[in-house]
Order: sequence, then C-alpha cells, then structure tokens
Amino acid sequence: MGNKKNAEDFGVQATSSTLPVNSLARNYLPADYVDMFGAEVHDDERLTPDNLLIAVWTDFPKWVQMLFKLRDWLVKPFGLKTNANGKDFRHKLAEAIRSGGRVQLMNVLAKSANETVVQLADTHLTAEMSVHTEKSNGNQTKINFITIVHFHNVLGKIYFFFAQPFHKIIVKAAMKQSIKKLLENRDR
Repeated sequence: MGNKKNAEDFGVQATSSTLPVNSLARNYLPADYVDMFGAEVHDDERLTPDNLLIAVWTDFPKWVQMLFKLRDWLVKPFGLKTNANGKDFRHKLAEAIRSGGRVQLMNVLAKSANETVVQLADTHLTAEMSVHTEKSNGNQTKINFITIVHFHNVLGKIYFFFAQPFHKIIVKAAMKQSIKKLLENRDR
C-alpha cells in the first residue's frame, strides 16, 4: 500500500526552465514548440529512459487510447499516418527503443545512459520526444519528458493548434502512469 500511495502521489509539473544542459534533445533545437514535464521520485533502477518510453508508448490510459482512436479517424481523410496497435506492435516498439531502431512512425534518434530521444515524423510535422533522467538529492531521480515539434506546413500548425491542449494532458497522464507502473512492478 505504501508503494502505491507513493507512486500515485508524486507530482508531475510543467516546468518552465530550459532543457537540462546535458540533454541530447538540445540537438533538435531550434523548434516551433518545446515543452518539458518533470517529476522527482525515489531512485529505482527500473526508471530508465528506455523503460519509461516503453511504458508510455505501450500502455496508455484507456481514455487516451480512445482519444488516439478518435484522432486516427479524424485525420485519416487528410492522409496523415495513424497509430498501430496490438501485442506484436508493442513488442517491436520495445525492441526498437532498446536497440536504437525504428518501427513504423517511430525512430530512435539518440541514446545515452540517462536519455533516449525518439522521433515521430509525418508530412505535416516532426516531433522529437525524449525521456531524460538524472540523480538529484541523494536517493531521488529527476525525470523529464521533453517534446520538441517542427512544423513542415500549414497543416502541421493547424493540427498542433488543436492537439496541443490534449498533448499536455496526455503527456502528464502517460508520465504518471508509466512511473507508477514501473514502481509497482519493483516488488514482483
């Protein structure tokens, strides 16, 4: 019970500070849009950038899955790429993140011991997403989820104008769920 409460109660905040100095994500600046959401949790060896990205992309909250299905239905007539699902996809995605490979829309651009950067590219925009971790205050780990967006055309600007409010909510929820999932699995 103590672990569950700890995992549920940590704060995820939108940070207004600049990207960490040692972040690989800096290589993809300047950009049209950048945000960073952070959390500080008790240090745990399972909270690696790869594990966090895999947890985020393979286990969205149900309401987020429904939003993605709606998004896919709405954008399909415009020729935008849609999401794939299924266990096979999740396995391939995890393998690509760990090995630094590519699967469908997602390509791993850069990796270090404390960061993994992936890219989602389409005709309207390109988004780099990074999970950056660093030790802080003894037994704490600071986790940053970074999003960098480059618009390719007007459709990209329009798409992101409508997607941005959902993006912020989804990233916070997915970040919380992925950390909680990894922390709950530590005792198994």
